[in-house]
Amino acid sequence: MTRIIMFLKNYQIKVVNTLQQFFRYARETRTEFETAQKYLPDQSKGAIGNWVENTFRKQSRGYVDRTFNGLGNPYPRIVMKVPTGGGKTLLAVEAIREYQNLFARKRTGLVVWIVPTETIYSQTVKRLRDKANPLRQLLDQCSGNKTLILEKGQRLAMQEIEENLVILFVMIQSISRVTGKEALKVFQDSGGYESFFPADNRNDLHEELLKRFPNLDRLSSEDSIFPLIKTSLGNAIRVSSPFIIIDEIHKVFSDTARNTIDQLNPEMVLGLSATPKKDMNVIVSITGLELKEEEMVKLDMHIIPPVSRRENDWKSMVREIKERRESLEKKAAAFRRASGVHIRPMALVQVEATGKDQRGKDRVHSLDVKDYLIQLEVNPDEVAIKTSSQNDIEDVDLFDAECPVRYIITKEALREGWDCSFAYLLGVIPNVGSDTGITQLVGRILRQPNARKTGIKELDESYVYYSRGQTREMLDKVVVGFRNEGLEDLIAGVKISGDERIHASKTVKIRKEFKKYSSAFYLPVWVMIESGDKKRKFLYENDIKPFLKFDRFATSSEHFSRILNSLSEENRNRHPFAITLDESSKTVFREETLRSSDDAQISIEYMTRRFAEIIENPFLARKCAIRSLDAVRSKMGADKLRDHFGFIVSMLVQFLHDEKSRQEEEIFLEYLRGNRIVLAVSNNESLGYRIPQSEEITVGGLPVPYRCYLFEDVDITAMNRLEQKVGDLIDKQQKILWWFRNKGRKPWYAIQGWQQYRIRPDFIAARKNDSGKLELVYILESKGEHLLGNADTEYKKKMLDLISEQSQSKKIHTYQQTELQLTTVNDNIEAYLIEENQEDEEVRRLFK
Repeated sequence: MTRIIMFLKNYQIKVVNTLQQFFRYARETRTEFETAQKYLPDQSKGAIGNWVENTFRKQSRGYVDRTFNGLGNPYPRIVMKVPTGGGKTLLAVEAIREYQNLFARKRTGLVVWIVPTETIYSQTVKRLRDKANPLRQLLDQCSGNKTLILEKGQRLAMQEIEENLVILFVMIQSISRVTGKEALKVFQDSGGYESFFPADNRNDLHEELLKRFPNLDRLSSEDSIFPLIKTSLGNAIRVSSPFIIIDEIHKVFSDTARNTIDQLNPEMVLGLSATPKKDMNVIVSITGLELKEEEMVKLDMHIIPPVSRRENDWKSMVREIKERRESLEKKAAAFRRASGVHIRPMALVQVEATGKDQRGKDRVHSLDVKDYLIQLEVNPDEVAIKTSSQNDIEDVDLFDAECPVRYIITKEALREGWDCSFAYLLGVIPNVGSDTGITQLVGRILRQPNARKTGIKELDESYVYYSRGQTREMLDKVVVGFRNEGLEDLIAGVKISGDERIHASKTVKIRKEFKKYSSAFYLPVWVMIESGDKKRKFLYENDIKPFLKFDRFATSSEHFSRILNSLSEENRNRHPFAITLDESSKTVFREETLRSSDDAQISIEYMTRRFAEIIENPFLARKCAIRSLDAVRSKMGADKLRDHFGFIVSMLVQFLHDEKSRQEEEIFLEYLRGNRIVLAVSNNESLGYRIPQSEEITVGGLPVPYRCYLFEDVDITAMNRLEQKVGDLIDKQQKILWWFRNKGRKPWYAIQGWQQYRIRPDFIAARKNDSGKLELVYILESKGEHLLGNADTEYKKKMLDLISEQSQSKKIHTYQQTELQLTTVNDNIEAYLIEENQEDEEVRRLFK
């Protein structure tokens, strides 16, 4: 089998890192509590509290969804906010891998994966059953090639869960009970799960199992002398301590649905949602802007009003869509000739009726549109209809270069779960004021093919046409669609053709009264001092990356000690028994050792992939992986390596990451100690940095709420809640001179430190003295409480502290190319990290 290495996007790495941190804290905290429970007297056990609550507290996270399973034990229910198109299936697979390695610390067990729609269900099951699919390969690497993908209704045995990683798919309707009394199939008595329960005539064993799991459904009444447990999938899940993944968890967050989930006795629940509810434990949030920066979405989205003045002239709209699509295809063909990348732009057309008996009833039917496209000389093979009764794209690979489909006509069948990034155009025939399906169809044309911009403007954007209704109504539908997809921060990227007033942008400049403080518009950057006193900007690619040495990375005795101390005793070898008869016909039991080949359990390809996340040279990554694998096998033995492979690899990767971070910082500090790098401000454009004199913002309907904002206007909607709060506090300070919110993109301020990604602080603020003159410039980074303590935040704090130390020690250098009108560039600059819930105290301290 060919192994496929999948590299994560930056925002996906952020999600995985957050999950790793949470799983590690959760495991450590639960172990600590379990150890304490063993040694405390019974009367004191309740005093130590709740291990889940303590896990959240350790990470400074809010704990609003306080969950207990059907046995009365606490468990974590956490949520990832990921917009539609963010690769939720990949992130769910990565979550399973990290959960098994870091929290469960075993290869086997039950994962219940709950999905919201039939389309997503069938697509995901198909992908994960395909052993050539990289997502399935990730699961196999985690389980040692022992992954089972099952669906509700298939036979499931306890031995399968004990020996494999079982991913069981269930539709969301199976657990979202309308009433607590509703008898759904997942909870009904059924065959195929007998191995989880005692034989019907063993009442003593039924009673014993009910003591361990008192919330099991029974066939007998609770007061019956002879208890009898129901043989059902629901009960099989309850006794298996599952890890539950719920896609679109916001759809099953009613009190009844949450209670149903609790009653499945999960070890942990991970929800994915583009629009999480306020009372969820959201541990990581991905914004639409992060997807846009990773080239995942087609923006701008253009809304094109009807070309005809006639009401509901859908034919003119279809003709215009045809012309636009053909124009896009010509550009796609040229792009393919230049790059070798295939894109076939497609149009989706939403109609009013699709049923066989619905044609000719004053509503535009799918066949009406198909016939008209054929009249326009479109090849019939290029037109597909997708309805509840007709599916012309079933089992069709729309990404195949030989696929002819260029138009898909639908009513509602593509509203959820459908995914083809070749869809560029949406045509809406129903009245936009009454049809709600539009809000969900908008997301179907947003994904960027290959998650990579083409560099051709028309192929990097999307288009919505409509034939009836008002522009404002259509805009409202699109805005709701963006919000439903978790892309609310990208709404400004929606443009109305011919109406520049909608989401119009304007240029704002630095306010006239602040221009006299231009000496403070220069911010510090790290500058390398080369031979002959030559100077240039410090660059990670030139000054850190080439000097990282991984060829000698080796697993130390300390590393082995940490691995051994962390290994779970829960993962000891299973010992099956063989039953036979001896010479006297007596039954004899013989213990056996369960064995599987090392190759099936240990994957050097998997290790290489994980090492390649840190070591960019794939050949060196493989060399280091082989060396580390051999060292662990030699020190710990093949059996222990095989039994704990996933967890061991996870720890080795962490050691390698720590080594990379250590080297990066040491190289940088060595430059600093040797005076080969200095912090400098300069009005030399090639050497220093200057705040932009203007910026483009989306026109808002609100007046400027700040008296000391550096620019003439500000887009409040572009600031999150914490940023707005910190901005309000800064603006109210008596000693504030001016301030502005820095942007997370070029040409706004960023400082390159010893790690690869630049730090882009949230605010720049100037403080005045008692005489009203410039005294000090602050570089400020605000951090939500859920991010405090993680590696990224600690790195940023180190760098900001170093800037302040350089300033307070008068070590900031000034390089001035030409004289400013009034004075030299300002070098009184300090940098601070402001923590959530301490922003009031910190801002007041800085400006007192």
